[in-house]
Amino acid sequence: MHVLNLPETMLSDESMAEAWVFVRVIDNYGDAGVGWRLSCLLAEYMHMHVRLWIDDTDALNKLLPAPEKQAQITIEAWQGDAMMQQQLSAAADPVLVIETFGCELPPQVLERMRQCRPLWLNWEYLTAEDWAVGLHAMSSLQPNGLEKYFWFMGIDADSGGLLREPDYLAEREKFRQQPKLQHAFRQEYGLPLQHTGQLWLVFAYTSGQWAQWMAMWQQADTPVTLWLAGGQVIESLRAAKLIAPEELQQEGDICELGNVTLVRIPFVPQAAFDRLLWLADAAIVRGEDSFVRALWAGLPFFWHIYRQDDDVHLQKLHAFWFKAMQGWPTELRQAFTVLSDDLNGAGAVSSLKREQAWQYLCAHWQSWVKSAAAWSEMLHAQDNALEKLARFSHLPLK
Repeated sequence: MHVLNLPETMLSDESMAEAWVFVRVIDNYGDAGVGWRLSCLLAEYMHMHVRLWIDDTDALNKLLPAPEKQAQITIEAWQGDAMMQQQLSAAADPVLVIETFGCELPPQVLERMRQCRPLWLNWEYLTAEDWAVGLHAMSSLQPNGLEKYFWFMGIDADSGGLLREPDYLAEREKFRQQPKLQHAFRQEYGLPLQHTGQLWLVFAYTSGQWAQWMAMWQQADTPVTLWLAGGQVIESLRAAKLIAPEELQQEGDICELGNVTLVRIPFVPQAAFDRLLWLADAAIVRGEDSFVRALWAGLPFFWHIYRQDDDVHLQKLHAFWFKAMQGWPTELRQAFTVLSDDLNGAGAVSSLKREQAWQYLCAHWQSWVKSAAAWSEMLHAQDNALEKLARFSHLPLK
């Protein structure tokens, strides 16, 4: 891997330690969530002032109430050339510029970069596809004379890694081992203090499949409680006429459908999402940031991936689970794949086959728990994305 040596003058003066991060929101909270988490890690663990440009500040504000905003991060609305010019005039020269997900930088930004020559990264979408490892950290000469490096986050040791806080494991274990912390968190967000059966956190997209999955859960012998985050799954159930229009309208509302208990939980800020996962037995998550947090939590989960044209999303989905399930027992892997593909539109599945797959996972629950935890532990043993970035750039890391 090529290592970029930045001039010493860019590292010796703390006032020069400025990073610019640019985000255009496509997948609502997913893009905003990755941009904010990356900015927080740069600020806290690379001692940088981060200027975050984002074109949907409403999505970002939903993720971080005012008390959670950081002094080291300046949020800029990405709205037109005139405002951009004004914002740039007040900004220090950056040592690092990150355009997330190929969002294309404005001409004024490119001109400023030509003058101050920062490290320029295109922070790509997370993928486990083999081609991404080969392209990770490769450079491309741009028309302004700068090299742009492509940063591919991933699960492979030679990829760009995953975003994770250095104290994550300590915080996770502290929360899981202290019932008082769990109780206080439930009270803070109005979460039920008790639940029946397995507790699943469900943060997913609108889909016609939720009616089929509800039937699957109802046919099973084991009770299940679904904490529904966001309104899209609820909208899907209402459209399928499985719940009445007046049900699950308010946060804290509970609806029982046979052995399935549905609870509409409040939308929590990004910083609290980990604790939801730590309370749950399993999860269904959507978006890139939530997917990574489920990986770190080490619990059984499905990924409801963002759908793309021509089913491109299925290639990404299958690449992840192919690597994740390498050490799983064969029948566990088969049952999981049936349901993961069914959830993500990878082909028609009969009701019988869906129910059999779910029943197998329930009957071999501890095997699934151990398999998910083992993969998570392997990922925790790798360097995280900031550690890899620090080694690549020679920027200091706390």
